Amino acid sequence: MPSPAASLAEHAPCRELERLARWTTLRIGGPAELFFEPRRPEELAAVLDALEQRNLPWRILGGGANTLAPDGGVRGAVLHTGMLRRAFREGNRLRLWPGVTLPALVRGAAAHGLGGVERLVGVPGHVGGGIAMNAGSAEWGLWDQVLEVSLWDPRAAGARIVRRTRAEVQPRYRDGNLRGAVVLEALLELQPESPRTLRARMEEHLRRKNATQPVTLSSAGCAFKNPPGDSAGRLIDAAGLKGARAGGAAVSELHGNFIVNAGGASAADVRALLERMEGTVQEKFGVRLERELVVWPEPLGGTIGAC
Repeated sequence: MPSPAASLAEHAPCRELERLARWTTLRIGGPAELFFEPRRPEELAAVLDALEQRNLPWRILGGGANTLAPDGGVRGAVLHTGMLRRAFREGNRLRLWPGVTLPALVRGAAAHGLGGVERLVGVPGHVGGGIAMNAGSAEWGLWDQVLEVSLWDPRAAGARIVRRTRAEVQPRYRDGNLRGAVVLEALLELQPESPRTLRARMEEHLRRKNATQPVTLSSAGCAFKNPPGDSAGRLIDAAGLKGARAGGAAVSELHGNFIVNAGGASAADVRALLERMEGTVQEKFGVRLERELVVWPEPLGGTIGAC
């Protein structure tokens, strides 16, 4: 009887028991039972179809920049988009595969004199994840530049590959509203501008980011979404939580909305710190923080691969 990896490898390269700490910006995470690296959008869709047919659970992992992977690993499959890095220019538009990194998108667009995404400078992650979470700020999100996406949608009748416009998807602040669908390709509309102007704007955004965020430490970006009319970082700071620790996880001294791996942190440490931050802010200010960090649950039945 062939292993699940062997039976599915015809669709895309696959490894067993791949440690996820290697693939997340927090450098935390146990092994995935199956770890796929599709090389084309069609391969990504084919693997998803095959996993659904076999009733195997799966998760998508892009740059790992807003994901807390569990200490015990992940049952089923993790599909990593790192090999899906192609980008194609079509006039003032860019057609992107989901594994294009956000830094590569920002640099490439500026080099071609195309503006609109420079506010993402210094943001880690992949285009697919950026669209899934509508990466950006309270005033602007990546979806503001999206004309159309190609999605693998498990809810679609018949063929699961569908095309959707921004108006059809209706993304929100920090939520691409994909409802379980997976980005296969995205078409962005950008604006022609001088590369020099774009570089200057990027440098200004980067200066502000470097001055206020722990960019040199292992983190997963913002832990919480900003509540209406306020800032999660301000609330956490006002609650006296900067520098708070749980094991190897710490609230950044530079920005209260960042949890950093101060050395040897586990997913359990980060979860404990998240709960402390939520509870303290709720108690002091009556505000319920909503997580931006995506926390994958620990596997039932113990650590993956343990005897």
